Amino acid sequence: MKMKESFRDTYNGLKVNASKDKGYGVYPVILKRIHDQLMNLQEHHSRITVVRIDLHFPWNHKTNNKLENQLLSRFIKMCKADLGSFGWGQHKRFIHGWVKEVGEVAKSHYHLFFGFQTLQRLLGKISGDGHTGMWKMFEDRWIELTGGTVHFVKNPHFLSRDDKRKFADCFYHLSYLAKIRDKHFGTGETHRRFGFSKLASKQMPPTVLEELMAA
Repeated sequence: MKMKESFRDTYNGLKVNASKDKGYGVYPVILKRIHDQLMNLQEHHSRITVVRIDLHFPWNHKTNNKLENQLLSRFIKMCKADLGSFGWGQHKRFIHGWVKEVGEVAKSHYHLFFGFQTLQRLLGKISGDGHTGMWKMFEDRWIELTGGTVHFVKNPHFLSRDDKRKFADCFYHLSYLAKIRDKHFGTGETHRRFGFSKLASKQMPPTVLEELMAA
């Protein structure tokens, strides 16, 4: 699979984590999915929360790309079900995006983000003494499925529709998912290396948007 690459440090006028001088490239198709989903969620909700996590398999895990992606899909469904429950605020709309990478130690891992409406609820605490709230829920679900570990990227983003600076900061942060390094496209393997939700814009019927995103 040949993917278009870019070394431009902006996308749609927003800074991204890329540099031609340093050789840091990104995949524009991934940047587009991130940008579109953030914009669509903000059309539905004036205030949104975006969180980032990294998912790792146990060290004794033997690579199986199809199984790993199936486990990730189950993880996302379970987390969305939890966030949609009464105890977590009954969220109705979510966005997510993930990329699969293989680092220097030849172990698969996922970079993932979730976005949802900001409600008057605490997210919990990230602590070496034990996570609480939403963070513990993420960790418990991944351990339940794989026995692996979760790395939490601190400082979630709380975005207001009219705050362009915070949107730009969030987009720059998430642009890390679009980096070329460790993606391993073009190897002849057919498993998916990235995936995104398909939350529709309020300005366009869902069926039309889905067709455009799948094109």
